[in-house]
Amino acid sequence: MKRITGFIVSIVLLLGSAAAYAQNGLFVNMAFLDGIAVTPDNLLNYQVQSGLTKATHALVTGTIRYRNSTMRISYRFECNLQPGINNLSTAGIRPAMVYSEPALRELFEQYKVLPQGIYEYCVEVTPNFSSGESTSEKYNECVYHKSEDIFLINLIDPDNDAKIYEYNPMLSWTVNYPFASELKYRLRVAEIKEGQNTTVAINRNNPVYDEKNLMQMSQVYPVYAKPLQLNQPYAWTVDAYYKGILLGGAETWKFTIIEDSLLAAINTNPSYVDVQREQGIYTMYAPGLLKLKYDLKDLKTDTLQIGLLDNEGKTVKMNKGLSILDAKYGDNRFILNFHEEQPLKHLQQYTLTITSQTGRIYKISFKYVNPELIRK
Repeated sequence: MKRITGFIVSIVLLLGSAAAYAQNGLFVNMAFLDGIAVTPDNLLNYQVQSGLTKATHALVTGTIRYRNSTMRISYRFECNLQPGINNLSTAGIRPAMVYSEPALRELFEQYKVLPQGIYEYCVEVTPNFSSGESTSEKYNECVYHKSEDIFLINLIDPDNDAKIYEYNPMLSWTVNYPFASELKYRLRVAEIKEGQNTTVAINRNNPVYDEKNLMQMSQVYPVYAKPLQLNQPYAWTVDAYYKGILLGGAETWKFTIIEDSLLAAINTNPSYVDVQREQGIYTMYAPGLLKLKYDLKDLKTDTLQIGLLDNEGKTVKMNKGLSILDAKYGDNRFILNFHEEQPLKHLQQYTLTITSQTGRIYKISFKYVNPELIRK
């Protein structure tokens, strides 16, 4: 709809410029860029319509300026304009580019993106340009665009509107930028006050936690931050930066810490589970670890392959220290310390698969519990 509106406006402007053509004027038509993010590929995707009776040598300058920022991109080149419509995008022109900072050049030229924010793109044409001298008459046109790549950063955990039990939750996200390894992140958490939505809360309220220059795509809410409160809803979001330049931000999500009465009754020192007898019978709690009993009778030794599935049946990559268990003839006891060696999600359902050398498969269903959250 915005593109259609832009074309309608351009038609009106064309009609209005007819008188100017009669007086040997020029008109810069940038309708093809209206509502579209500027890239190196479409930078010159505009027309210069000349009402002159003969060709003219012109100076063309372009500038991209960000609102409330010192960031800018500019260029200039000289070209010959013929009477009528001149499509500069097909003229094989290589403009001389100038950037306000090196990181902006890398973003635009290497990755073909512009930072987040509102910018204006203006083109100015000076006809009869020769030997550094020109007439005082200049013709210009501008378009405006809001760059906001919120869909290139996706929050993962906690889920939106999640009810959690951890007072120091793991906050994680992912990005779809092809140069994700070059980015740093800012993580913000703020209280949601009555009547506020998540966006208003994160933008207006003082954050209870604001961490910058994170290189990894996850962060545990630290003990040095303001403690999170029970039943208080919080908003959180992540912004991505390339060498100090804001690229974009994620949507703002919400989580709330609630009380879990079950945690008080969970034994922090559980009994051993007989793999061959108790597999698949019931779901148990694993307070940071699982204790397994395996009775080997048919072989002198056995190598048990350990696998793990999440609540959706997807494979969870196991650390080497937990993926293989060596058993000997007789009674074997194993302790899988997930809390120390294989971090899992609190109160999430998992299925442990145990495969023997003979091909027998045993399954143990359990709900993982972070032992640090169990009330003593």
